[in-house]
Amino acid sequence: MFFSFLLSAVAAAISNLGTVKAKSVFAHYIVGKTEEGHTRKDIDDAAALGVDGFALNIGDPRLPFVRTSMNYMFDYARDNHPNFKLFVSMDLFAAGNASPKQSVSDYHDLLRDFMGHPAYQKGPNNFPFDWENQIYLVPDFDGTAGYYENNPAWWAYWGDVIGGLFSGESSWPCITENGGQNAGDVSADQKVMAGTATHGKSYMIGLSPLQYKDAYDTNIYRVGELKLPKRMENILRMSPAPDYVEIQTWASSRFRNDGPESHYIGTLWTEPNTDAQSAIYATELHASHVGLQPIIASFSAAFKAGLSASSMTPPGGASVVGAIWYKTILQSAVCPNDGSSLYTQKPNGFDQGADSLNWAIVMPLSTVGWTAVAYSDNAQIGRWSLSGGLNYGAVPDLRAGLQRLEVRDASAQVVKVAAGGRCVSAGCPDLIYNMNPQVIGLNDPNNALDVCSS
Repeated sequence: MFFSFLLSAVAAAISNLGTVKAKSVFAHYIVGKTEEGHTRKDIDDAAALGVDGFALNIGDPRLPFVRTSMNYMFDYARDNHPNFKLFVSMDLFAAGNASPKQSVSDYHDLLRDFMGHPAYQKGPNNFPFDWENQIYLVPDFDGTAGYYENNPAWWAYWGDVIGGLFSGESSWPCITENGGQNAGDVSADQKVMAGTATHGKSYMIGLSPLQYKDAYDTNIYRVGELKLPKRMENILRMSPAPDYVEIQTWASSRFRNDGPESHYIGTLWTEPNTDAQSAIYATELHASHVGLQPIIASFSAAFKAGLSASSMTPPGGASVVGAIWYKTILQSAVCPNDGSSLYTQKPNGFDQGADSLNWAIVMPLSTVGWTAVAYSDNAQIGRWSLSGGLNYGAVPDLRAGLQRLEVRDASAQVVKVAAGGRCVSAGCPDLIYNMNPQVIGLNDPNNALDVCSS
């Protein structure tokens, strides 16, 4: 989780120059005790989406699996995806909770040993870097005084230290302090970007579907619903555009900090995920989010090409891509152990949730006459005309039971279906107020499920 003070510094060896010449899309990746084959699959999947690399979140650089996983990933990227790069994201919040506590200096050996690797992210001039004297620092400073106000005193203090900025908290709507004003809002980022533009620095903007965490002494919900497609649309509308996008999060691991926050889009592997509490709501078997990946791929291509959301196209020559997502409990749910512990009470921000079936679909630009039709518990609850580019919407009439979305062509033929997953319950099946959404990608009608699981 990104808290309201400096907690992560992205030590990205991109360039010692103050400018960035090409747009890139990265994904935040929680380094865990992950099998080599699984780290390879993560890189393969991310590269296929047009993601340019992973920001490797490391909370305790002393742990043996850190170097093991990094060796796997750096060598595999070098040998199989030479354009896919990696860099270290120092998670100083997690490092401060380690025993004994770790600080920036404790990352020295790790950075020294990997910055010269061919797979380490470098700049357009391919300049070699080392930790002692030349580094391009893109930190998350969004809790420091004056940051979001573009205060001249802030820049006088920090301006000579940084090469760019990343605002982790602005990816989600605020509950008490830092964050966007509403789901998908980019106004907080625009304030910071005004400063980076003035001072010749780069800006990395976050992209995340939601934030729900009910583990590790935290129970919080920062609204999802249509946040992801709205923020995509707003990012693609920004002028000037950010230099980078960082997807929060790919997530290999549920390890303490970002892993159990429900904003993963990659595979949640079993071996690095041993926390019993977060396993109640965040597992690959029962709450996969990979259905979002084709939409991410379309966004990534549009961002790099400087296109708008209305010009997004299905990736890889697909006729149509998209997904539905919804939470499995209703806002009226009452859990049997409500209030008996931090984890069984309603999360902070629960009242911002909605009983909605949410969807996003990317269509070819030539689309005419296609429609999307939504069903909840076998009752039609919505119908929309589809156009080229990114389409999205939500239906507030979510009911207990099976959720289904059909995409129909101009002849009313059903060509794609999103259905299956877990049922929406009228009760509280997980014994917590589980706000982690089910995500179901579009599939061929013959492969779509007509039943849901409890």
